[in-house]
Amino acid sequence: MLGREVHLHSMVVHAVIALAIVAAGACALDAAGVTIGGVAPPTWAFLWRASLALALLCAAPAVVSGITERNHMYVNWPAGHRAKLLLSLLLVGMLAMEGSAAFSAGRAVETLSPLGLAIVAGNPLVCLALAFFGLRITLGHHAAARTSYVPDMFLEPPVDVLEAAALHVAERAKVIEVLEEAS
Repeated sequence: MLGREVHLHSMVVHAVIALAIVAAGACALDAAGVTIGGVAPPTWAFLWRASLALALLCAAPAVVSGITERNHMYVNWPAGHRAKLLLSLLLVGMLAMEGSAAFSAGRAVETLSPLGLAIVAGNPLVCLALAFFGLRITLGHHAAARTSYVPDMFLEPPVDVLEAAALHVAERAKVIEVLEEAS
């Protein structure tokens, strides 16, 4: 098969992040008692609870697939990978505790309560940190340092891609005649 292999981890983590953001927004709107269009607080309450449950269901395979796929690609565990694993386990624990508290609590949760703060601020912050380390790993950087990328125009002497390409504009296109090549 031509093309890149699909990685389960890369696909599942996006769902966890999206669901954490949906839960945060819906929880805040539920706590404020906001009605938008026909969406009233009872719907927001259902939405943030369902988002927490689905995020927990997606987070477990995301952690497991991250560990198994990671072990096929690297020999050791750099600091970025260890941080990502700890943050992932923290997020799974937070989601489990929040889900447990959410389903035993009444309909509305105050935004400034420990549960409200965990859902509205805690989960998105942990997801942001996970995204930071995930991008570092994906881009090949295993530390919290700056990336090594330097734009071409900042090099000494500067490199202008258009100037380099202009040298080849006058060249005639190289056309391969398929029927001639086959014989």
